[in-house]
Amino acid sequence: MTKINAVLLAGGESSRFGSDKALLYFAGMTLIEYIHNNLQENFSRVIVVGSKDKYSFLKEAEIREDIYQNRGPLAGIYTGLYYSESSYNFICGCDMPFLDKDYFDLLKKEKAEELSAEIIVPRFKGYLEPLAAIYKRSLLAKIKKEILADNLKIKSFYQNSSRRIIKEEILKKDLTVDLERLFFNLNYPEDREKALNYFMEGADKIAKAEK
Repeated sequence: MTKINAVLLAGGESSRFGSDKALLYFAGMTLIEYIHNNLQENFSRVIVVGSKDKYSFLKEAEIREDIYQNRGPLAGIYTGLYYSESSYNFICGCDMPFLDKDYFDLLKKEKAEELSAEIIVPRFKGYLEPLAAIYKRSLLAKIKKEILADNLKIKSFYQNSSRRIIKEEILKKDLTVDLERLFFNLNYPEDREKALNYFMEGADKIAKAEK
């Protein structure tokens, strides 16, 4: 099986949330630790893109600073791909804690079926999920071009890249998890309670299954 690394974007100022989401206390640890642990269990190597000083508490984590500073998540994608030796890389943000093994396996399967695709991305409720997707390292030049042109929209390079879009019907057919939960992300302070409720629901299901 082709080696796939993961890139975790630690995020910026989290202006809508009001504080650094990555440092939010969640499930007995910080949110970024929770997501980092999950990625470690499912991918060959995990690269965290963020401040080495700020996230130094992540034990044995590989942390890389943005090559292009203050350029948003697009620069984070570029940095992660730059430091990865793998042709394929799963990239996500630090605010989606419920992406799971079944979802990762679906992405890997879709990648295997469409090796020419530079982007493997799901569509949910009519929108693409660019920070829950697989990207080829060969996209580096295209992304760099957009950054240098100050075109910093996260999907700025999509139009000129080959994509395999996983439709919502496929997600519903191949996954048993609630898609609202799967793609839930914390944008605002009030989202924290919903995230904790989702976590408790998941823990209850696991406990019942183990009985």
